[in-house]
Amino acid sequence: MLKTGIESTAYFGVDDYEQGLKKAKSHGFDCVDYQDMASPSSVLFGYSDSEFERYFTELGQCAKQTGIEIYQMHGLWPRNTDSDWNALDKDIELYYKEFLSAKYMGCKRLVIHPCMPYGWGAELDKNKAFEQTLQVIEKILPFAKQTDTRICLENMPFGKGHSFSEIAEIKRVIQTVNDKYLRACFDTGHNNCSQEDIYECIVTLGEYLETLHVHDDIRRQDRHLIPFQGEVDWDKFIKGLKAIRYQGCISLETQISKKMPEPIREKMQIALSELARFFALQVGMP
Repeated sequence: MLKTGIESTAYFGVDDYEQGLKKAKSHGFDCVDYQDMASPSSVLFGYSDSEFERYFTELGQCAKQTGIEIYQMHGLWPRNTDSDWNALDKDIELYYKEFLSAKYMGCKRLVIHPCMPYGWGAELDKNKAFEQTLQVIEKILPFAKQTDTRICLENMPFGKGHSFSEIAEIKRVIQTVNDKYLRACFDTGHNNCSQEDIYECIVTLGEYLETLHVHDDIRRQDRHLIPFQGEVDWDKFIKGLKAIRYQGCISLETQISKKMPEPIREKMQIALSELARFFALQVGMP
């Protein structure tokens, strides 16, 4: 059966990962998608080199002892370069730290967003986002190889016609770079925002599909809902993964609100694990 996972912030933050990992495991998850290095303002970027190595080495060891795999991690969001291309060197430095953290944790996948030179607004030049994304990938690809960490380029939650809401554009970048260390992360909710057919998108990515962000959404609203609470066609999702014989993790990018009273929240977290396992079983069936 496929592995199941969830975003790490559903269970822990910077200071409480040991108990969080144990709880995620007890609820039935196999993996986590590490999220605490995503923000450029994360306190972890301020650690000294020795503190940084010690922290992530210990986190990785704790995960291994617990029986949880740090299957993937989320890269920078938001990036400085989306509003100021002159900040590229600063972002590359932060990416380097992320790759190092992945190496120390034993994580093999770093999910990155494509470049958004026009923010969330309409594009003035479609090729600009493509070329800038290529430049960023070319600069961080050596880090990926040094740390044996695959870069996974994620589709974005824009309307039709915006470059990286289109799976064809994600695939075009991957094929242009043409390196085994660049693959795709398919985000189900983002795909729903773009309104491209989910089955066709998964099949289009095919062998390039390395990992997933699984959540539901309502059209044009990136709300990261629990599956079956929005508009995603989950039958087509399962059919697509079966068609390409997907072997990766069913990684949820959603969680139960911390406002939910305990122990109701814990029961719902367990139910989320069961939902991820449902997808894993369905995709794995002949």
